[in-house]
This record gives sequence, structure tokens and C-alpha cells, in this order.
Amino acid sequence: MSLEKNVIEEQSINDVNYELLKKQFPNAVSIDENGKYVIDPQQLQLSLDPSLAQIKEDGYGLNWVGKKEAYHNAFTKNYKVLKPLKEISKNWDETENILIKGDNLDALKILRQNYYESIKMIYIDPPYNTKNDGFVYNDDFTTSTEQTLEELGYDKEYIDYIENIQGAKTHSGWLSFMYPRLLLAKDFLKDDGVIFISIDDNENAQLKLLCDEIYGDDNFVGEYIWNKKNVVQNDATHMSINHEYILVYAKNFNIFRFNLLERTEEQLKRYQNPDNDPRGLWTSVALQAKSGSNTYSIEFDNGVQWEPVKGTYPRLSKDSLIKAYNDNRLWFGKDGKNVPRLKKFLSEVKEGVLSSSLLLADDVGSTQLAKENLKKLMNNNLFDTPKPIGLISKFLQLATKNDLILDFFAGSGTTAHAVMDLNAQDNGNRKYICVQWAEGTPENSEAKKAGYETIFDITKARIDKAGEQLAKGDIGFRTFEIVEDQKQKIYQKSLEEVNQEDLLVMMEKPDISSNEEILYNLFVAEALPLSTKHQELIKDKLYLASNVAFILGDITSDELVEALKDKKECEYITVYSPNISNDKFTLEIESNISKLGIKSDKLRFRG
Repeated sequence: MSLEKNVIEEQSINDVNYELLKKQFPNAVSIDENGKYVIDPQQLQLSLDPSLAQIKEDGYGLNWVGKKEAYHNAFTKNYKVLKPLKEISKNWDETENILIKGDNLDALKILRQNYYESIKMIYIDPPYNTKNDGFVYNDDFTTSTEQTLEELGYDKEYIDYIENIQGAKTHSGWLSFMYPRLLLAKDFLKDDGVIFISIDDNENAQLKLLCDEIYGDDNFVGEYIWNKKNVVQNDATHMSINHEYILVYAKNFNIFRFNLLERTEEQLKRYQNPDNDPRGLWTSVALQAKSGSNTYSIEFDNGVQWEPVKGTYPRLSKDSLIKAYNDNRLWFGKDGKNVPRLKKFLSEVKEGVLSSSLLLADDVGSTQLAKENLKKLMNNNLFDTPKPIGLISKFLQLATKNDLILDFFAGSGTTAHAVMDLNAQDNGNRKYICVQWAEGTPENSEAKKAGYETIFDITKARIDKAGEQLAKGDIGFRTFEIVEDQKQKIYQKSLEEVNQEDLLVMMEKPDISSNEEILYNLFVAEALPLSTKHQELIKDKLYLASNVAFILGDITSDELVEALKDKKECEYITVYSPNISNDKFTLEIESNISKLGIKSDKLRFRG
């Protein structure tokens, strides 16, 4: 590689610093109309320490009461763990798909480390905050919450207001619900990743402003309008609302690119070859354009005269037009005397087409079609407003091929179904992570009558049945549940609050049956995907996953060295300290792993 640099093209240190800041704090840096770099100190302060930020919270748009608390909520320490549920999983040992039962905010906090910048596409269909979707902002308000708000600098009247919006349907509550989740979601996206968010009129304006702040308005790709139904709703108050929106943001607009879509049969029919041109099928376009500078007239050798229609301009320069004529790239109609048009050969255009921002029900499906298909699959009418598979498949086609997709509002499981369905069609190798809270199904609902106690039960059943129907590709899933880490919960108590039962829990060693639970939470700590396969080298005590060896029980140094001596892929050793009672082993392990060529900085003690 040449060491010479093009000084003109080389970025200045200011440009480099701006790009670094823009990536981490898109809402805090910008370029003004004079091309000068501008930093918003309060937005930067909010990102670093919300308690010191002087953010106005009683105005319009993003200035809502509770914003600092919502930001703080995104990055508070998580004290929950993952529990593998093999009994309700499918093809556990083979699958790379993940299904998580629990609150999506907890899930995002847990998975943030091991899926950092690993997701190509996120699709979410969050609550719309309408009268019908049952959304209320009900994150628990406790004494510790009140103390946190005081530490963040809230006055008593604002603390009372935030307490009052718990369980209420307000824009402030909805924003406080979405803000931490979208903040965390950004960290999951690859640099060329993209997020699609379904929404309707009720929160569309607020969501756009929120995403502009989190992802940066210069990373706004566009907004799809989905024609969700073809019939007019005559009982509507003023107009029949037949559409919803899907906002699209890239992690980095300059890097992200949509895939081109295959041409439809109707689009391909536009390409013909009436003159048997050896270059194959072609379509034609007019020689004039709406804009330009110079104009001219020309007479071709075949006697046809041409000049652009008044008010338009030539598409090509005169020399280029003559060259096109000589290369048989002009079409004068079957009789050779018509107004000429320029040939565009199918073999010379892009191999696909761009997506339209208008998504028609006939192309991607409607709500009614989605309900009918779900009812046919599940033998019951379980969801009022599921998204059609065709809609999600369109986004998957645009953004993915062999990639990882995240949906942390899984609902009826459409995203997982669409991933498996599209893989079966195009032999792709997409994988999904879906998260769904075990929210109870409404009393007297068809879902409850059919035996589905929670929305999660529907999610899992739909994914399972869809896989059986497809019977191709990876149709399995590993299921995990988010549960309380009892010991960590006790550690957060003051000495006055700790009781005898707490002390007994803290003294207990995990039994052997919980080793797998420990192992997968160590995967999280070591930033390994939950789909990682592992080997059991010494029963219940030593495991190898990817390039990490996990010690979960008492073994001798000789046993460790013997088990790993031929495992050249092993680069790290992780010891789960609560399960190790042999102090000598702990003291000697550093010198013993050196026999395996593993340095001490690759040794970690967890727990």
C-alpha cells in the first residue's frame, strides 16, 4: 500500500472529530448554515450525565416532563438474568434463532453487550398509544424512583407529575416509554444497519422528532405509507384512515444501502424487442427532459427531424444523440418515421428496482389479509391488527440476505414468520431475535378462550406452527425467559432491609441443574451470541464455547490442561467463582494456563 496521501482529499482533524462525535452523539453536534461545527452542550450533557443537564421539559415536541428520567432509565444497571427454557424451544442444538420472554427494556439491557453493532435490521411495531391498543405507561413508580428523580434534579411538582402519568395515556408517558428502548436499540445496529418502526397518526410526529434526536435527522432514510385496507370505513367520524406509516432510519446514511428489488412480471413486460436487436430486450424513453440549458434541432439520415417539445430540453447532447443513432439506440416506430425514442436495454440497467415509498395492500398485504392468514394458521382469530407477512418480507428483501434481525415488540410473531418464509423462498440465511412480554390476554377474548394466557404464548405458538408449515431451513428457536437474579436483588438492599431468608439465599451454591443457566449468562458477559454452540469437556464443570473455556465447578489444574491441550481455538478462560471451593486451584490457574499459551490477561473471574 502506498504511503502517499492526497492532501486535498484527506480529512482534516476537525472533520474526523466531527464524524466521531456525530456517531456517538448525533443529537449533540451539527453543522450550521455557514458550514461551522456546532455543539449543543446540554444535549451532550444529557448523554453523559442527565442530572447536570439543563433541559427544558415543559415545552413542545421533545421537551417533555420525565425526559431525563427516561434517559437515565436506559442505562441503569440491570439485575435480571436469562433462564434457558429448553422444554418450550425447538431444535435447540441446531437453531440460531432466539425467542425471549420478558420485558423488552430488560432484554435490550441484557443483550446490549453481546449483540453490540451486530444487528443488520430492526423492525418494531410498538404500541400506538391509541384508545384501542391498551397501552398505558406503567413502568413501576417506587420510592427508589422518587429518590432517583430527586438526584436528577427534579422539583417536587415535576416528581408528582411523573408519578401521575404512571398508568395514564399521555404523549409524555409514551415518549418516556419509547425513549430508553430506542436509545438502546441504536447500539445493536451495524454501521450499515437500519431500523423500521410502524406507527400511526397518533404518535407519528413525536416519533419522528424522537428518532431525529437519537439517530440523527441526517440518517433519516424516509417514511413508507402502507395502505393497510382497501375498504372505506363509513362509521369513521371524519374520514376513513386507510394507512399507517413506517419510519426508516439508518445507523449511518452514507454507508447504508437498500438492496434492489426484483422486477415484477408487469415491469418485465415493458421490455420487448420488436426490431430483433442483438442486445436483447429493451424499453424506450423520450429524448427530452424537463430541465437543461441548451437546446437544438436535428435531422437524422433517415429524414426524420427532431427537436424537444417547447418548454423541455434535449436529454442528450447533439454529439451523444448522433452517436446513439449510429449505434441503433434510437427507435423510430415500426414504420421508421415516428418521433424517435431512446432505447434502454434490460441487460444494461440495474439488476433490480428501487422501492416505492407507497406500499399497496395488493402488493404487501392488508390487515384483513394478515388476520385471515393468522386465523388459518392458528385455527382461531387471536389478533385484531397483525401485520401481514408480505409487509415485513418487503423490508427484509430491502435490507438483508444472510443477516440477524431484531424485533423487540414481537406481538403475533410476524417478523419471525417472515424471516423463515423468505429464507425458504430465496435460500437466505437470516436469523431472528424476537422479544415479547408475557402480557395477559384480555378476559373473554378469543385468545383466552383458546387457552393462550399471554401474548407470548401466541407469539411462540405462531412461530412453531409457521415453521411446521414451511418445513424448510432453520425453523427452530432457543427460548429464554428474563428472571430476577435473587442474589443481585438482595445486594441492592440496605443492611436494615436484609432478613434471615435473604442470608440463606446468599449462602446457597447453585445446584448442578442450574449450570446451563449460569453458562448462558456467562455467554452474555463474554459477548457471545445466545445461539453459540458449546462442548461439555468435563461433565458439569468445564465447557468450551467459541474461543472461551468456562469453568463452572471444581477441577484440578491437570484436568484443565489435559482437557484444553488440543483445543487450539481456546483463547480465553472464564471462571465462575461462586462454584469454585478449591483456593489452591484459583491461586495456581494463572501459571497453569500459561502451559496452554494463554496469557493472564485472557483470564476472567465472574460471579
